[in-house]
Amino acid sequence: MTATEGVPDRVEGIVADRLRVDSDAFDDGTPFDGETLDADSLDLVEIAEAIEAAVGVHIPDADLEDLETVGDLTAYVDERA
Repeated sequence: MTATEGVPDRVEGIVADRLRVDSDAFDDGTPFDGETLDADSLDLVEIAEAIEAAVGVHIPDADLEDLETVGDLTAYVDERA
């Protein structure tokens, strides 16, 4: 498997791991700042760093601020992987 294969699953796994939430508890429409994930800006930076390490996609802070849902993040990474 290359770094870019299975990007949606890898992003979902990173989000679940970093936020200590079961991956079954959220989907692409789940907002990061909502009740389910309750992620703050530091959480999002840690998720972005983990994605860069695992998939090789850098997410600048300015772009990270615009990613509101898990689906937004997944699409962003998938387009650049």
